Parts: sequence; structure tokens; C-alpha cells
Amino acid sequence: MKKELGRNEPCHCGSGKKYKNCHMGAASSGGINNNKNLLYIAIMVVIVAIAGFSIYYNSQQSPVQNVNSQSTPIAPPPGEAPPGKVWSSAHGHWHDK
Repeated sequence: MKKELGRNEPCHCGSGKKYKNCHMGAASSGGINNNKNLLYIAIMVVIVAIAGFSIYYNSQQSPVQNVNSQSTPIAPPPGEAPPGKVWSSAHGHWHDK
């Protein structure tokens, strides 16, 4: 059976330091570091998934058509122009004179 090192015994790595000042902290916190690493990996996976879904979703959307991008002129509405206004068939709305 392997004997567990005491905290004041020389470290097993051969550094000459006491176990408590060398590898004792690394051995006891290994589980915590693994949990933190798993948490960071999970967060990164979620971020990449959200970014990928966003890119995919945006590529599937039809582009928004601009009302002002029509090539044919727009006829003015029926009736007389409001006072001080002139119809712009290129823009499809009233402008000031």
C-alpha cells in the first residue's frame, strides 16, 4: 500500500521542500480547478452555440425591402396638396415648397 505523505515530510517530487509548501496545495485543489475548467468550457460552448444560432437565423431571414427603393414613381394621393407642400413622386411623400 502507498503511504500518504504527511504535510511536514519531504515532497515526493524531489525538490527538497516540505510537502505542504510544494505539492500539497496542488493535490487538494485539483477537484476545484477541474470544476472551474468544466464551468469555463460549458460557458464557452453556450456562447459559441448562441453565436452560431444567431448567424444561422439571420441568414435565413428575408432582407427587409426599403419603401424608397422603388424604381417607378409614386402617384400623389387624391385631392389638393396641403398648403405650402409639393408632392415628391421619387420619395412618395409631401415636401415643403
